[in-house]
Amino acid sequence: MRDHLRAAVKDPLAFGKILWPDVEFYSKQREIVWSVERNDETVVPAGNQLGKDFVAAFIVLTFFLRKHPCKIITTSATDKHLDTLWGEIDRFIRTSALPLTQDRGGPLVYNHRYLTKVVGGKAQRDVFVRGVVASNENKGEGLSGHHSKHTLFVVDEASGVADVAYTMAQGWAKRMLIIG
Repeated sequence: MRDHLRAAVKDPLAFGKILWPDVEFYSKQREIVWSVERNDETVVPAGNQLGKDFVAAFIVLTFFLRKHPCKIITTSATDKHLDTLWGEIDRFIRTSALPLTQDRGGPLVYNHRYLTKVVGGKAQRDVFVRGVVASNENKGEGLSGHHSKHTLFVVDEASGVADVAYTMAQGWAKRMLIIG
């Protein structure tokens, strides 16, 4: 059993099957998952009803659960767009075959657009997933300095996000998922 779990931790789709056995991805979504796993930067073209937020939410959660320590910043141009991504994250958390939130016996503490892990009975302050709106009025505040062993920057509706967000993340993000 331990060998099976070790293998699943290295394979995001196998890991996801343990938590969401009924979730199926089409070929392009699987390509996105593996691209984020293997490449520094993954860019997904814009399009409607393609399941980009769905697969991005899956990537965020499986990346965060499989890697430690880990910091993930998700951003978008507006609250509405960020709410769509976090709505998918919320759905994955609620529908997992195994409990994910601490109140149900899982490792995650979840608060609106913020996740952290409990490891060894202690909440990890420097291990998180955070949702931050990248408004065009700011100069990248909140998008810099998130250094950790494992980092991921997820930009949804990237065409509406100022270039400064991308520039700030380049200083710390080891992986980037740029959508639209």
